[in-house]
Amino acid sequence: MRHVSVPAFALLLGALTIRVAPIEPVAVIGLAGMLLVIVGMVMPWRWPIITAACLFTTNHALALWAMDAPVSIFSAACFGLAQLGLLQAADLRRCTRAATVGSGVVRVQIARGIAFAALTLASTMLGTAIAGPLSTALPVTVAPVLAAAGALGVVIALAMAAMSAGRGRSG
Repeated sequence: MRHVSVPAFALLLGALTIRVAPIEPVAVIGLAGMLLVIVGMVMPWRWPIITAACLFTTNHALALWAMDAPVSIFSAACFGLAQLGLLQAADLRRCTRAATVGSGVVRVQIARGIAFAALTLASTMLGTAIAGPLSTALPVTVAPVLAAAGALGVVIALAMAAMSAGRGRSG
């Protein structure tokens, strides 16, 4: 199970991008990402998988830009969850490289992944439902302030996560 999920998420990321822009440069960049995923699976390194994730994201953004594709919340959520799945599955595979993993661990990981995906999709749908009426009620000049507040919230959340991870290792 650990060996199947990493390439499955990588293929899903490539397929989501090819669906947007079925052109040769997108396919070549996707294949480069797949090669990095294979290197990351063979060697116990994190950097090839992280580089592949960045490559998949850049490739998807370029495909959306090149095709002038419409924005879709569902497609963006699927791509983000596939990206998260790739990184989590690769890290789990790397951490349990020589360990025997029982079926209970696999069941818990699958249940947590499904719960996280459902919560992410629900929060995305709620945010979209709230944003629609707010966009008509608020003046256009408020949008940059709201975007800056959202970016600040993300940076604070990342800083808090990094600080708690740092405390966990030293204690």
